[in-house]
Amino acid sequence: MIIDFHTHAFPEKIAARTIEALISNVSRISDYPMRNCTDGTASGLLDVEKRAGVDLAVVLPIVTNPKQTETVNRVARETNEANCGLYSFGSIHPADPDAIAWIDRLAKEGFKGIKLHPEFQGYYADEMIEVYRRAAEHGMTVVFHAGRDIGYPPPAKTTPDMLLRIVDKIPDIKLVAAHLGSWMMWDEVAAKLCGTPIYFDTAFIADFIDKSLARDIIVNHGADKILFGSDCPWENPAHTLDFLNSLDIDPNDLNKICGKNAAGLLGIEK
Repeated sequence: MIIDFHTHAFPEKIAARTIEALISNVSRISDYPMRNCTDGTASGLLDVEKRAGVDLAVVLPIVTNPKQTETVNRVARETNEANCGLYSFGSIHPADPDAIAWIDRLAKEGFKGIKLHPEFQGYYADEMIEVYRRAAEHGMTVVFHAGRDIGYPPPAKTTPDMLLRIVDKIPDIKLVAAHLGSWMMWDEVAAKLCGTPIYFDTAFIADFIDKSLARDIIVNHGADKILFGSDCPWENPAHTLDFLNSLDIDPNDLNKICGKNAAGLLGIEK
């Protein structure tokens, strides 16, 4: 079973303008030719994932304003109820005074995890320890955008040092640092995060990281804690899989990376 652990989809009414706004944001500070490989909708995501041979895609929504919390999580719940090959995490906002109550509610509703993006949400990753602690108490996975962001200027709001402070305070947290530990901060990842309990996903790295460095991080960190993720619609999952297959990773380890590890976090037996 192949599971893409890091994807995005938006409601049809806002998908086109959301894609346009995100690309425009990147173009203001970067020369990178940001392109989308889907129209941003759930159906577009499913089509690309199926063509790549992916069996299940995990959608990671982001609440960018506390007023959006109810709507974002309702859409996530509807995605899960549809049982269509997509599974959505929930999300909360750090400025929401009811953030911990939302963690309790999401856990009660059966959500396996939440996604947080400190760049979009305007806070530093190690500032919400009690919220993460409550998620850990429920056994939920917490996924962070980690490292720099192509659409935001420095300093990064989620760094390897911040991630280490979180796991030091909450040793039993199931924490996923997207973008192979921290995007464009891979020397720090190699020096500080390899061998820790933190999971890394592989979203949006294929065109930015040297292959030998990527392989070293994966091997030194341990394949048991690596998750295939594409960041679709910003990277085609077929491209990410091709990248992973080019790293000369042991087939058994590649099987863990491409699905087995994610299935464990999601509680999927088959």
